[in-house]
Amino acid sequence: MFRRLLDENLPAQLTPLLREYGFDVIHVRDAGLRSAPDDRILARAVLEDRICITLDHDLHRLLAETGAEVPSVMLLRNVQLAAAPTAALIQAALRHISGQLTGRFAATVTPRNIRIRRLPIRHNL
Repeated sequence: MFRRLLDENLPAQLTPLLREYGFDVIHVRDAGLRSAPDDRILARAVLEDRICITLDHDLHRLLAETGAEVPSVMLLRNVQLAAAPTAALIQAALRHISGQLTGRFAATVTPRNIRIRRLPIRHNL
């Protein structure tokens, strides 16, 4: 089971809620990465074998530009940032993704849809 790293654009209140779902999760602020550049956040996710969960489109772009095979990234779009519904969306999306594939991924998750790409991404976004 992969661990999770929440990007700083997500509310820190998600951390305890996701832990209630049984996830090993940390927020970048708790990891000493407040205001860190995206490449450092991705490097930390690789180092600790974590899925990076974010609202930042740039993380998918970086994966595509570099042809990286790790880490997995989940981009949340069109979500309300209330902690409880966002935690439930993340939990449901990860359950869906784990049922669809094994291996690393770049996923875009909305309340209505999940788009999954296997890593490495071989084309421009």
